[in-house]
Amino acid sequence: MGRSDVSLKPVYAKLIKVIQNHFQQHITVAVLGSPSAYFVSDMLANATCEFFDLQLHNWDINTDWNLGKKYDVILSTRCPYFAKYPQIFVEKCHAHLESGGAVLLDWGYGDHWRFSDYKIGWAKDNEQEYCYGKTNYLWSGVWDDSFLDNCQFQKFAKWVQKLGYKDVKEAIFTETPTVLPLMCINSYFDTQVELLALWEDCPQLYVFIVGFKKIV
Repeated sequence: MGRSDVSLKPVYAKLIKVIQNHFQQHITVAVLGSPSAYFVSDMLANATCEFFDLQLHNWDINTDWNLGKKYDVILSTRCPYFAKYPQIFVEKCHAHLESGGAVLLDWGYGDHWRFSDYKIGWAKDNEQEYCYGKTNYLWSGVWDDSFLDNCQFQKFAKWVQKLGYKDVKEAIFTETPTVLPLMCINSYFDTQVELLALWEDCPQLYVFIVGFKKIV
């Protein structure tokens, strides 16, 4: 289990409940690309769900992937920020959902605890460097100006500003190769968004999105 899994699980549980309440019939659920998705599927598992763990098929977020069929739900947690082209990823999720289907996606900023010698934008060893570079595979984020008024973003910003940043939004756009506007996701899905800030001494911000498929 990853360091943040215990903290993230209650948010996943809340948003999965939103998805469960949307469906009244047997549903098919595709789990894409992250070990954390295992405990997500555990929470959603019941007699009305049929699961397909697609990481068993070497699914890669940055290839021209095709799931071979459509699903009622796509769960892709701790994974979308690996997408170099996040809008294409969102479009593909939309294309692989049945009518009225749902996605659960998340993006994270400052997710660097796994790298013992990596200097991230939010500072390590009293130095600041760009957090997403060509030597790393964390490529994208998501943004909407409504985040600025969110108490979780404000907590994250306060922590990050202690590390020397004056404008956290500017830092996100400077240091993240691709920042996908939330309105791009909203053009494909009716969305509900949650934010969660973790760890004052090692700040991270997670952006969780539940979306229900629109006809486009």
